[in-house]
Amino acid sequence: MILGIVGWENSGKTTVFNALTGAAAQTASFSGSSGEANMAVVKVPDPRLDFLSDKFKPKKKTHVELKVMDFAPFRKGQGEKGFPAKHIASLRSCDALLFVARGFDDESVPNPEDTVNPARDIESLMLELAFADLEVVERRLSRIDESFSKSSKDERKKLEREKEFLLEVKTALEENGAFAVDGADEERLSIVRNYGLLTLKPIIAAVNVGDDSAGDAAEADRVRSALPAPAPPVIALAGKLEMEIAGLDDSERAEFMSGLGISEPARDRILRLAWDRLGLIVFFTVGDDECRAWAIRRGDNAVTAAEKIHSDIARGFIRAETTAFDDFVAAGGFQGAKDAGRFRLEGKTYIVHDGDILQFRFNV
Repeated sequence: MILGIVGWENSGKTTVFNALTGAAAQTASFSGSSGEANMAVVKVPDPRLDFLSDKFKPKKKTHVELKVMDFAPFRKGQGEKGFPAKHIASLRSCDALLFVARGFDDESVPNPEDTVNPARDIESLMLELAFADLEVVERRLSRIDESFSKSSKDERKKLEREKEFLLEVKTALEENGAFAVDGADEERLSIVRNYGLLTLKPIIAAVNVGDDSAGDAAEADRVRSALPAPAPPVIALAGKLEMEIAGLDDSERAEFMSGLGISEPARDRILRLAWDRLGLIVFFTVGDDECRAWAIRRGDNAVTAAEKIHSDIARGFIRAETTAFDDFVAAGGFQGAKDAGRFRLEGKTYIVHDGDILQFRFNV
């Protein structure tokens, strides 16, 4: 899964990238760059996996991972004029987007706007994405018209349905800046998914505030309330401070955060939120060799979870020994969960829940 970071020039998005990943990407030089994206893979923090590892003392602890890409900054009117093809293709490869909006005043960092207004900047970022999506839709409509006369009767019917739907998408993008998929049938959803529209991707917004506003938890609420509905989730973070925190080792980090009254890094909150927005959940496998978190989509069944580990397990699936993480903790382990009736044997159609600890019975 890929989380793409986008923002206006000098919003501090590369600073936020460093804070999320612990990387040391150059911030000043990249702020005006149109080159390759910064990229890093980050472990998604999960206190439940830490707890299980402390319990089982395995040789190896494996987190789920997320790829983070930091793109060159947007510039006003770029979407209307046309994004570079390579840039937009890379954006479309992302599974979710993180908007970074400037929420700090600093005369040493030029501001493309006269004022600091995170809500305005988030809205205008969405507008740029809408322009990029319009370009895709209009190009496809043109190609449908060109190929219509050369198509068979059945193909023309299919093209007519696609054109009718794309005209609806075009109107929605022009009038509302996005197309609402709620209520769309599966045929239409499959059409729109093929184009990887940026405005349909899960979006999170991060307001990059100054160090003196690091503890202002209300800032995120103020920005979100100023956005038109449906507004994305908003998190406020002090990018430079969080980048310092990310560069510390575990013991130094805890002491530094304690001194500032910070309970957890903003990195952890953003990554968990990204995971949730992507529609992903985590199940665990445990043992002396390895305690591991595995990612699947919300609504996946036990066989899909088994396939994630190995195709042979899915092929020879018999049962999934299942204990919810909270039940495991409350009962003090598997035996206590069994005694309390919280240890279950589930079949192929069982829908896995976030935090399930699974052990698979299989026969190949």
